Amino acid sequence: MDQLARHDTQPGRPEELRLSLEELEKAVNTTPARGVPKPLFIAVAALAAVLGVFAALLCFFDSDYQHNMALVRADNEYLRQERDEAQAALTAAQGELSQTQDKLTQTQADLAQAQDTIDTLREYSLAAPDGTVPEYTRLYPDFYAPAWEGEAVTGGRVCCLTFDDGPSANTDRVLEILDRYGVKGTFFVVGTSAATPAGQERMKKIVAAGHTIAMHSWSHDYKRIYASVDAFLDEFNSLYQYIHEVTGVYPSVYRFPGGSINGYDRGVYQEIIAEMTRRGFAYYDWNASAQDATVRPRPSADIAADCLRGVGRELVVVLCHDSGARGTTVDALPAVIQGYQNAGYTFSPLHPGVEQVTFGYPKIK
Repeated sequence: MDQLARHDTQPGRPEELRLSLEELEKAVNTTPARGVPKPLFIAVAALAAVLGVFAALLCFFDSDYQHNMALVRADNEYLRQERDEAQAALTAAQGELSQTQDKLTQTQADLAQAQDTIDTLREYSLAAPDGTVPEYTRLYPDFYAPAWEGEAVTGGRVCCLTFDDGPSANTDRVLEILDRYGVKGTFFVVGTSAATPAGQERMKKIVAAGHTIAMHSWSHDYKRIYASVDAFLDEFNSLYQYIHEVTGVYPSVYRFPGGSINGYDRGVYQEIIAEMTRRGFAYYDWNASAQDATVRPRPSADIAADCLRGVGRELVVVLCHDSGARGTTVDALPAVIQGYQNAGYTFSPLHPGVEQVTFGYPKIK
């Protein structure tokens, strides 16, 4: 300040430039402060207003968004419920459709089977072209098979052991072996073999043990049996009534001596089968054999090997004999049973619930 004073007092300086200290301080103290420029203030205020409006709009739209999202979630839940209900209804409808298709398939199978039966019966009809039926249909009005009320044998490998021409002393041994293995078999008895006190007792033992007792003719005399349909009916009716008299059981299964097609019955077997079927009886041939109907007894090992040739079939009906001369057949029986058991077979006696195994003649269910 002294310098300024000195400077101001220097000679030769213009008058208007000379300021006293007091004037300078007055000038400084009285100079108004410079504020924010007006245009900038307006701009900031406008920006703040815009930001306020934007914030208000954001709050408004956020609230509306939350409301809309709540509606969307509710709609989605409703649609999910609708979808689940529709899916459940579709699953139920598919199940019903599957059941209907199964029933339709079964019905079609039943119709096809019925048509096969009709065609077979038409081909082998007992009636003459003028509609009359043979006189033998009126014979033996009590010779009709009892109604079958059991279950069908289906599924898996099944072996049916059958024994022809008994009963005899070998029948006792067969029954003991079957009991030991818990196996049920079928015995096609012959009247002349059973018409003794011992034969009667053996038939009773067969029935008491739960095996099937079945018919194989009264005499086993081929010429006599196959002389005519009448002769066949006479043979089997006699045995039928005798079995019931002794055991209290009416048999429903039979086997032709020599099989359903043999050198003695070619002229009458079709009529016999048609008439016996009409009376409700079921006949069985075989698809495995002991090959033991020989003059001399075969070795038991050979018999067992032949019996086991049925392994591989779903249903095996094995032909064996339990007549008095077939001791080696009985000897082979344990090996036969074990062989089929080891191959995964179960055992069943024959009855109308078992599918028929026959020699070429059409099956009638």
